[in-house]
Amino acid sequence: MEELSTLVADASTQYVGRWNRLISTTNWEKGRIICDWRQAMQQAGAPAGSCTDEVWSREVGNVSPQHVGRLRRTCERFGAVHDQYPGLYWSHFQAAIEWPDAEMYLEGAVQSGWSVAQMCDQRWEALGVAADSRPSASDIMAGEMDEDADAAAPGTISDSLAEVHGAEDAFEDDADADAHHREPAESREAADSLADAATTEPLRPFASLPPLPPDVKEAFELMKLAILNHKVSGWREIARNDVLAVLDSLKQLALAPAE
Repeated sequence: MEELSTLVADASTQYVGRWNRLISTTNWEKGRIICDWRQAMQQAGAPAGSCTDEVWSREVGNVSPQHVGRLRRTCERFGAVHDQYPGLYWSHFQAAIEWPDAEMYLEGAVQSGWSVAQMCDQRWEALGVAADSRPSASDIMAGEMDEDADAAAPGTISDSLAEVHGAEDAFEDDADADAHHREPAESREAADSLADAATTEPLRPFASLPPLPPDVKEAFELMKLAILNHKVSGWREIARNDVLAVLDSLKQLALAPAE
């Protein structure tokens, strides 16, 4: 039975991957179209209320305003840089959209092959979020799939059901957002302290590093993780300048003549 399950999983892998890549491509393209539409409306002098997520949802049909918002916000933040993170799905970026340190974890997902759930776990672990306070994998993946659905014919009971489901969608979207970012108050404050350092340019400090020998790479990864942990904790145990002093001393050691 176990061998059969393994065989089925292996046979499905390539098709699941193709499906996820298709969703990613489609969602990026849809997000770009929404952003282009909003920009064109604003340049034409249209009032702000005429180019909202709700208006686009009504214009095109078959998609909820909540999903329109997810597509738009993800494209606005990562649309110009997402191809710099090869191998990641749209849902990686959607999950990280509110993170001030998103680029660091997206880079980690590229280097380590993290799934969306694993990427979120890495950040929650660094923030010190208890395991029982983290959302489940199903919560994390809730926003990944394309939410487009066939429109119900007007003038039927389905119209009333659509209104009910619309209210449920709004509630579930708020719940999803809370689940993605559920953190203790002190962790949220620590994460908020990083917002000042966030810029419109992607943070990829390790992109140009040369290949490292095993001992240097291991030490580098440990130091990187230590810095990240202290950074997201608000430098409570060690001052940032002290960490910079440590790094500067290592630089001086490397530059000193060998004896």
